[in-house]
Amino acid sequence: MQNRYVRRLVALAALFAAAGCENDPSGPRLKERLVVVVNSEDRTLSLIQRDGAGAPRTVGLGAQGTPVDLAVLGNTAVVPMGTYPFAAVVDLTAGVVRHNVPLPANSGATGVAFLNDTLAMVANPGRNSVSTVRTVSGTSGPEIAVGVYPQAIVVAQNQVFVINANLVNFTPAGNGSVTVLNSSLVPTRTIPLSGINPSAAVARGNLLYVLNSGRFGQQGGSLSIIDMTTLVEVDHRTGFGAFPTALEAGGGSDLYIGGYGLGVFVYDVATHSFPVSQANSFKPNGSAIVSDIAFDPEGRLLITDSRDCVEQGYLYRLVGPNALDGTVRTGVCPVGIAFTDIFEGN
Repeated sequence: MQNRYVRRLVALAALFAAAGCENDPSGPRLKERLVVVVNSEDRTLSLIQRDGAGAPRTVGLGAQGTPVDLAVLGNTAVVPMGTYPFAAVVDLTAGVVRHNVPLPANSGATGVAFLNDTLAMVANPGRNSVSTVRTVSGTSGPEIAVGVYPQAIVVAQNQVFVINANLVNFTPAGNGSVTVLNSSLVPTRTIPLSGINPSAAVARGNLLYVLNSGRFGQQGGSLSIIDMTTLVEVDHRTGFGAFPTALEAGGGSDLYIGGYGLGVFVYDVATHSFPVSQANSFKPNGSAIVSDIAFDPEGRLLITDSRDCVEQGYLYRLVGPNALDGTVRTGVCPVGIAFTDIFEGN
């Protein structure tokens, strides 16, 4: 999915802010700590208390679209609506869509990331471009041309990295690439990748790790490693299975990888080995169906299981290696996870 590094930083920043406010009686009072899950098939958000209290709340996103990603900051979520050329700006406190922001026709809007507290960026794979979304006014900015079929966005080191899958009619037409935008949102570099169909990325230190899904049904999963200072691919590693789609940074030098039928396995970027192999992958509740993975601010691993995208899916919470700690039913076809802390008055 999209921009896990950024949403993890946002969540951690919110956690530290919450700790500070709880110790400062003059600061705003913490209202709730949420896991926010976007459900593609029924076009909803599931709002789940991270402490497990209460039942999940559901926020409808509208009657049209195919959302597959989200970005959350404070009490605001931005959800690109896929085949419906709009981005929904959601007030998580009120549980309503505040704006439906129009995007260019045939945008196919997918990946999304916050650039600051009022500005987000959305990928338009149908138009080989990205657009900015102003969350307060509910308006969008002009298109910015990038590579072919952008589907994920990462913000790191005062730059924006747009992950281009290079798909034509949903089929890889060649290797992927990364378009780099500077702080003024001007494209400065296109980085060619050695992998096919890049679908997700995380930043750690000075490096950007890009997960390449390969071709569907083939054992073509791989990892591209980009130096974010020199803006070149410095390494490419194969052996990541059949069509991996989910990527998250864990503790130390571990990356967590998942996908439909793969469960979750672990790759150590320092030793170039798999501490948890694909053969021994995590399969919470016995399911190998993984649509997204993320660590919450408390350090627990969360995994969405989209099932067959006909019935309600599941959100699993793990503590320690493969130790299931909680299970929550989501909407139909959960595909993305984000975290936020909401304060009184927001």
